[in-house]
Amino acid sequence: MLDEQKQHWLGKARDYKAYSLVLFALSVFLYIGTWIPDAIDEARRPLVLGAVFILMLASIFFSHRSNVYVRKIEEDV
Repeated sequence: MLDEQKQHWLGKARDYKAYSLVLFALSVFLYIGTWIPDAIDEARRPLVLGAVFILMLASIFFSHRSNVYVRKIEEDV
């Protein structure tokens, strides 16, 4: 039972870490796109920067959730 629970938590930790990395990479690409001249209209630039901010917050949230599950696994050792 306990091993199944640890495996479940380990799976969640890996998934959350993967989500975090994907969202971080997406936000970096969007942010780099704001540096390229004429790639994004000036009117849409605040919208893209807002999306970058939200993606970064989501990345931090998923990274935190991953760490929570890793700590749960370590506490039960």
